[in-house]
Amino acid sequence: MNRFPAASFVIINKLLKNSRKNLEKQTGAKSKHRMLSFISLSASSIALLSTVWIILPAPSYYVWLFSVAASEWSFYLGALALFGIFGTLVFSRGKIKFASVSAGAITFLISLHPFFSALSAAQRENVPLSFGQYFAAFSSENNNASDKKTFTFAEVGGKPLQLDVYSPPNGVSKNGASVVVVHGGSWNAGERGDFPQWNFWLTRQGFTVFDIDYRLAPQPNYLSATGDVKCAVVWVKKNAVQFNISPDKIVLLGRSAGAHLALLAAYSAGDAQFPASCPDARTNDNIPADESVRAVISFYAPTDLIWGFDNPANRFVINGQETLRGFLGGNPHESVEMRERYLSASPTTRVDGKTPPTLLIHGGQDQLVKSENMDLLAEKLQAANVSHKVLFVSYAQHGFDYNFNGWGAQVTKFVTLDFLRENTE
Repeated sequence: MNRFPAASFVIINKLLKNSRKNLEKQTGAKSKHRMLSFISLSASSIALLSTVWIILPAPSYYVWLFSVAASEWSFYLGALALFGIFGTLVFSRGKIKFASVSAGAITFLISLHPFFSALSAAQRENVPLSFGQYFAAFSSENNNASDKKTFTFAEVGGKPLQLDVYSPPNGVSKNGASVVVVHGGSWNAGERGDFPQWNFWLTRQGFTVFDIDYRLAPQPNYLSATGDVKCAVVWVKKNAVQFNISPDKIVLLGRSAGAHLALLAAYSAGDAQFPASCPDARTNDNIPADESVRAVISFYAPTDLIWGFDNPANRFVINGQETLRGFLGGNPHESVEMRERYLSASPTTRVDGKTPPTLLIHGGQDQLVKSENMDLLAEKLQAANVSHKVLFVSYAQHGFDYNFNGWGAQVTKFVTLDFLRENTE
């Protein structure tokens, strides 16, 4: 009689243990599912919050910086979205599942926009796009820093102005042509060498590159900055033999504010209103030295400064009007003298039959310098029958070429090289 209760106790105890183990397994499985569902939802949400800035205006400067990266590396965000969609389909249920899959799908579609936008530009220019290059975006180029040498090309106002010389590597024949690079930075910031991969790439095409300083302060510095660019051109011409280049095959290339200076220096060669800043930029007969260049390449430049003042880009990213006031010393509408200053410093007002061939490059999502600047200058060049080329990449942001292997940069490299060869050979 006593054995039955004891046996029953053992059986009940085993049943309880088994039940507890099953419950623990189920609870653990549910916990893992919830965690994986949360990770999947987070992946979709993060990807969506990142890619949305590819198509929407940025609410701040730092969000704009992020938006440039999101545009240029959008496929990685698309892959994150696909991961979120897959995880959601496996581990989520109900409303969370619908929300996560929807966010992931929207994100993936947005992530394709830069590629198809660049593909359209590539097809117009007959340029093949390379997935191999794109996914090598984080790898460094085989750049040899020993090929770069620094020289002082002028001393103005007690300040030395320097340039870095990038020479073609061994095994690459020089074509005698050179590119003078002018950095950007709203005329009050930035430094030479900010896009080194492009400089090394140009040397591998046979070009010698001179990446230059110019004075950023004190402002207004529209005269001094332009004069410094001209001074660098004169120095390169005077030292052409040393670098085994032709003084008649120099091309100016600038980005943003540097592109404006490159255009202005190229378009005002020999104009006493914008003289070279260095004292030795004149001949023994006190005649200005030759400042002319063979051609000029502009990456997303301001070209009509009055129009730019009246039509600023994204105010949350940059105070364009304040930037122009600093550069030129005032508001174009405050006086006749100031309006004339804006006009004289605008490349659009300096186009004539002697204007050198020009390549204009701009992105359709530029939030610092509106792409209409390119159109305004292109119209002037067309009317004056000046040889020019326009490259418009609709997805691209200001500074898109920082991703040397990105979709926009791939098209830009092809067009730039074709323009350089056409105008220096």
